[in-house]
Amino acid sequence: MIALIILSAIMETVSGVPKFNISTARLRAQCGKDNSPISVVYEGFGIIETYPWLGTLVYPRGDKLLSIAVVLVSKQMAVGPAMDIDKVPKIDFRSRSRVILGTNCSGPAFRVINYSFHPDYAKSTFSAPTIIQLAFNRRLADCHKSRIMVYNMAYVKPEVCQEFYTKSELDIDSMWPSHVLCARAMSGKDCIWHSGTILTVRQNGQWSLVGIGVMGPGCTAPSRFIDYTVYHLWVRNSILRIGRPAVTKIDDNNIVLRRSVSSVQRFGPCDPEETKAVLFTDKTSIDQYIPRQQNRVSYNFTVFANVDYSCVVFYVRNRTPKRKEMPKIFLRRWCTSERAICYGMSFLQVDFYLEIFFIESIVYNIKVYGKELKFLNIKRTMAYFNEKKKSPVIATLTPATSKSPTVYK
Repeated sequence: MIALIILSAIMETVSGVPKFNISTARLRAQCGKDNSPISVVYEGFGIIETYPWLGTLVYPRGDKLLSIAVVLVSKQMAVGPAMDIDKVPKIDFRSRSRVILGTNCSGPAFRVINYSFHPDYAKSTFSAPTIIQLAFNRRLADCHKSRIMVYNMAYVKPEVCQEFYTKSELDIDSMWPSHVLCARAMSGKDCIWHSGTILTVRQNGQWSLVGIGVMGPGCTAPSRFIDYTVYHLWVRNSILRIGRPAVTKIDDNNIVLRRSVSSVQRFGPCDPEETKAVLFTDKTSIDQYIPRQQNRVSYNFTVFANVDYSCVVFYVRNRTPKRKEMPKIFLRRWCTSERAICYGMSFLQVDFYLEIFFIESIVYNIKVYGKELKFLNIKRTMAYFNEKKKSPVIATLTPATSKSPTVYK
């Protein structure tokens, strides 16, 4: 398995690239550090152990491992190319995928808790980042050694990059990132790179992620990168929103709600792995209505802290298929407080109400998928451990029989 990495910016500057004003005041001491004993970065083959934040997402497919390059951007978050991650089967993506960081496949592996595509993906471009939330798991074995390839990069002006792809007949709108950087290797020859190539810059001895590569021309040819300096705020905000409900309006008559107290928000339709455990389903027919007028009905729905809602699907349809005008649904917050303090979405219990607008009789469906969380009762837990704990041996003391007075000096 060969991972391809591009490390630009030898020491303080990048050849032809304006110096990035990346503030280091708030960086932690170990963030972006490498394990190289020397300060000079040489081009050519290297070892992945030098860069502990560089990683590979692996997914077993038959007797082979599907691998995707990722990079660690916080203690529990990695980012990678959305298009490649979208191709991995989602029926067991979380349970079978592993992320190996800074070592070959025999090193520590991290289990995938959840993933989230950037809103740009599949709407305006296929070249967008994905957040991958990690949890420490175990070690993998029987893997080949990972190698990395290091290139010194030079910045390519946007108009030169655009002209190259136009002349090469590779100017496909859906493959251009919404925010793009172009760079090329200083030496070598033209080649083709896979998605996930990493463009980095080193300042004051620390590496910072600048871009995530797009599949296409590489090496000395102008290469396109997703400009991570634009997306890092999205990653940070996604971390801050952990525990808040995520609402996606699939259509006027279809809404998807998710809420997990421990994983990042995810939007879009339910994937197969999210719909394995059914908590509740309901189907209701509404036959009473005022003819030729817009009717309204509402239902209450509450999410609780002790339930991990992997996917909640609200769907409403006309009972008569011939009716062209579809009913519409809206999911709204319900707050009984005089001061609207409960609108913040950060409370453990969140109340909603669903509004349905329709003309004729309709059928309302709700399907709730997830699992109930189990919390420890502290008092019962301590009582259990106290019962199982062995009491210390207490020595038996024999009282003194001598009547002679005790003298203290």
